[in-house]
Amino acid sequence: MYQSLKRLDRNIWIRFLGETITGVMMFMIAPFLVLYYSDKLDSYVQVGVILATGPIMALIGSVVGGRLADLYGRNPVMMTAIVGDALALVGFAFADTFWPLLLLNAMLGLTNSLFHPAASAMVADVTEPEQLNEAFGLLRMGHNIGAAFGPLLGSAVLFLDRQYIFFAAAVVFGLYSLVLAKFIRETLPETTEHETLSNQDVLRIFAQDRVFLVFIFAGIFISMGFAIVESMLPLFLRESLPTFTDRQNPFAYLLALNGIMVVLFQFPIASKLGQKPFGNVMLAGATVFGVGMMLLAIVPRLLYSLGTPYLMLVSVLLAVYAFYTLGEMIMSPVQQTFIAMIAPENMRGAYNGAASIQWLIGGVTAPLFASLFFNRGAGHVALLLVGIASCVSGLIYWQLGRKVRAAEAKQKTA
Repeated sequence: MYQSLKRLDRNIWIRFLGETITGVMMFMIAPFLVLYYSDKLDSYVQVGVILATGPIMALIGSVVGGRLADLYGRNPVMMTAIVGDALALVGFAFADTFWPLLLLNAMLGLTNSLFHPAASAMVADVTEPEQLNEAFGLLRMGHNIGAAFGPLLGSAVLFLDRQYIFFAAAVVFGLYSLVLAKFIRETLPETTEHETLSNQDVLRIFAQDRVFLVFIFAGIFISMGFAIVESMLPLFLRESLPTFTDRQNPFAYLLALNGIMVVLFQFPIASKLGQKPFGNVMLAGATVFGVGMMLLAIVPRLLYSLGTPYLMLVSVLLAVYAFYTLGEMIMSPVQQTFIAMIAPENMRGAYNGAASIQWLIGGVTAPLFASLFFNRGAGHVALLLVGIASCVSGLIYWQLGRKVRAAEAKQKTA
């Protein structure tokens, strides 16, 4: 494993450090933004409207950012995104009414999403195909270090004036932009004017790329699973464990376990699976992920009905959530690797940006879908159905992988 890490390009290591530090600062703020909004505003409807702008602007930012990264370079887009994040964070320190907060939240959603397609394209530019899984796994580990420690730090400093927290985060983002300018080398492949694609050409290529379209379709069910578990699992547990108080809700322990597992095991798993066929890995990952969701739907209710002592109940749920997290860790780097492998060299940014559509669709539809079952006191059924759909996605990925391998074999023999 040490030798694999040593072979990764310097750009990857700079990004890993940046991903970790900025992740800590962003996760220090993000979980408490809804509290910040509710303190500043009189209406929860206004808070909901502000929060809804994030995913919409994130989709626009991802698509536009990917295209700009292919036209003007990875580094200019990444730097613009980071500077935009810093300016938005400074703005939050002064905003205290609806419209400024709405615009700043939209700006943060836009600029934050500009960064990732360009950054993912840069990873593909500088990494050998057999190491892509390891590179994306390392970056995901950095992100989850931020996810693990950011909220804890945010809770620790919450008693301070929140303006100082916004300023501190803005300074960190500003310093990261300087590091990008000084140390990250541009990796945009050289193309002639004749090779530069128009926007219509890009849309036509997407429409004709069946492999990519099927990949996005299969990913919608996976993204629904992520969205339901991340946003609504506390409600599932409250429904399944009706006499438990909010302080007894095991969700906090499950979330901590997820972060610890990703930090400790994401890179070794990504490294181990780097040479395995995409379809086989995704079938395994989606199946483990989907079965994990089904167990989360069934096990809490079953244990509660049996009168299981609290400590034992939480221990079993931790084991179930570890199983679910294993599926997540298997899939996540492989998905990014697959996009890097199928994208034309001059469209890596655009492909990474367009791939985010699956996450927007899943993130929007999952809570709406689950709410229909919650209204009938059957929220666990939504979790069960999406878990089954995730397993079906695994079969689609497997078939997709077979087609890609067959096409590659045909090209080699031609």
